[in-house]
Amino acid sequence: MGTPEFSSHFLRHLVNGEHQIVAVVTQPDKPAGRGMQLQSPPVKVSALEMGILVLQPNSVRDADFLESLKKIDADIFVVVAFSILPKAVLATAKFGAINIHGSLLPKYRGAAPVQWAIANCEKETGLTIFLLDEKMDHGPILEMRTLPIDINDTTVTLLNKMVAPGCEALDIALKKIESKNFTPIEQNHSAASPAPKLKKEDGLIDFNLTSLQIHKRLCAFTPFPGLYTFLPASGEEKNGQKLLLRKTELAGDFANYPKINCPKNLEKGKFIIEKNEVFVGTGDGALKVLEVQSEGKKRMPAADFFRGLKN
Repeated sequence: MGTPEFSSHFLRHLVNGEHQIVAVVTQPDKPAGRGMQLQSPPVKVSALEMGILVLQPNSVRDADFLESLKKIDADIFVVVAFSILPKAVLATAKFGAINIHGSLLPKYRGAAPVQWAIANCEKETGLTIFLLDEKMDHGPILEMRTLPIDINDTTVTLLNKMVAPGCEALDIALKKIESKNFTPIEQNHSAASPAPKLKKEDGLIDFNLTSLQIHKRLCAFTPFPGLYTFLPASGEEKNGQKLLLRKTELAGDFANYPKINCPKNLEKGKFIIEKNEVFVGTGDGALKVLEVQSEGKKRMPAADFFRGLKN
């Protein structure tokens, strides 16, 4: 049970292993792109390529979906980025369900654990395989793996790093369940922290944040919702042109970076060009801006964009 490309990696791993995949459950096709044509989830595409039955319920509480699961008669559900499952669904598999979650639970429970770990400048994260219950990311733990977060890791790169250790942990977790000789570890629920689904407004830049915080939010919010600000408005407009930051570089003594000469005492949120380099003022100095993108246009070098502005 899963939807995004991250889930597809685990599906392919299981298909190539010793287990029989009797069905795949994923979200319904959704309109996407400028033409708003129906697009299948990556997991569905992978499943159909391998000749596996695909179920796409509008709701996991649908009676017809529940009946379909009973007929399939699975031993266990492997869930990766899908949905909270009600008790009635969990009961249709002999051993219930396990979930692969992109954080070190109980930290970052929710829909966007990888994004918020990066955005919050965590130096490490990981993944957890746990037994599902009816609460969000709440069940007892079977396996965990820890991963460092590099200074330039984006959501995409960090998810890719999770695949190999995640597949290895999944194999071990399934063997534990099959042997029936294991003791899952209860989560410390008092230490839980949220990782809510991202919203468009999460991408609006607060230039009171430090350079590191803004840089990490760009890494976290790529590709969605992106990191953006608005240029000064003209006339009676509330906001001017929307501008997305696409690539930044830390101007300071951070890991893996040389010292960058940057302007001092730059006003927060003010962009300047200095020796063909663009900087923007932050809460603790300046952030070097390498690439930007105005709404509806292609991304481009920041210096070229700002030189092209009339004002």
